[in-house]
Amino acid sequence: MRLGQLEEEFGDDVQVTWRSFLLRPEPEERSMEAFTEYTTKWERPASLEPRATFHTWSGEYAPPSHSFPAALAGKVAAGFGRDQRREFSDRLFRAYFTENRTISDRSVLLDVATEAGLDEAHFDRRWSEQEDELIKDVWRDHATAVQSGINGVPAVVVNRRWLIPGAVELDQYREAVAYARAHPEENGAAEGSEG
Repeated sequence: MRLGQLEEEFGDDVQVTWRSFLLRPEPEERSMEAFTEYTTKWERPASLEPRATFHTWSGEYAPPSHSFPAALAGKVAAGFGRDQRREFSDRLFRAYFTENRTISDRSVLLDVATEAGLDEAHFDRRWSEQEDELIKDVWRDHATAVQSGINGVPAVVVNRRWLIPGAVELDQYREAVAYARAHPEENGAAEGSEG
């Protein structure tokens, strides 16, 4: 959300490219109690993101088993265009952090795509037709992130040079953009990773 705000503020001077970072690459079942306890840690990021709502896991839906399906769905959404990718990401974050939905479930991800304004049948067809290549893209992104020293989300790399790990205030991103603009000889782009 903060990266979207930066794009709005800086226009063409900021281009956000989303990359995948898998917090849980492989399926791992967790008890409702353990996962609910884990989600109490969302309080700090919630305090830094005034445009989002974070809720401790309600227990209405099963916890997600792993992050790969959501990363894959993000790649599918990116094929529809930048604005559609952003809308899908915003809706996905809301489904997970606010509505506590099981975003490792393909049917939930298809619902999220529809809620984001994407045609569900077209989204599902693209997912099926491009799945092998998209899986490779997700793994490639993840490997690059790990090799770059990223070990969590959020993580932002500015101009392919400066890593900003963790949830930070919007002003820290603005300062990084200002620095990058003042040093055009160090060209690159801002990249965000999601889990």
